[in-house]
Amino acid sequence: MHIELIIVRHGQSEGNRDRVFTGHGPSPLTDRGRREAEAVARRITEKPVTAIFASDLPRALETAAPLVEKSGVPLVADPALRERNFGDLTGTSFADIEARHPDVWRALLARDPLFRPPGGESNADCRARISGFVEGLFARGVEGRIVLVSHGVAINQLLYHLLGVPASQPPPVVFRVDNCSVQRVERHEDTVRILCINDRSHLEGLT
Repeated sequence: MHIELIIVRHGQSEGNRDRVFTGHGPSPLTDRGRREAEAVARRITEKPVTAIFASDLPRALETAAPLVEKSGVPLVADPALRERNFGDLTGTSFADIEARHPDVWRALLARDPLFRPPGGESNADCRARISGFVEGLFARGVEGRIVLVSHGVAINQLLYHLLGVPASQPPPVVFRVDNCSVQRVERHEDTVRILCINDRSHLEGLT
């Protein structure tokens, strides 16, 4: 079995621009985010695509749309690929949380895998959800070049899973995963190879 996962973070959203916790909330792409989506679609479709899966949140669906159009491959939206749910923090700016709820802010910065904001998910919850989706692909023997359009925290959690980082411990590293960056992971038989993280060469010169 050989599968190549092309893991894409969505384009710049209004929440990214304004530095607020978006989580499962609505946050459409900015004009720049739409240009980023077009650029990453051109890059990915330089080679044939087998399947496209995306989070069902609007910013991920908007990012996937040019890829679907250019490849002719239908989109499958799945909530398993959603961002971490930040619960009651959704729509609140980073600065406000840091100022008004320093204990919550410290827990977020520490990347405590078990900390759940009120009404939200822990990092461990998010990891179980997205890693379960990918392990399901592996178990079904899916092959080819598979695109996943997801979100920053969720992608980090997936990478930790693939690298075997214990789910119960704060991660030893944090991966930078920029908007519309590409992460490439290859699995052949039972061997997983991380080919690249945060490749954004296709965004050079974008204004």
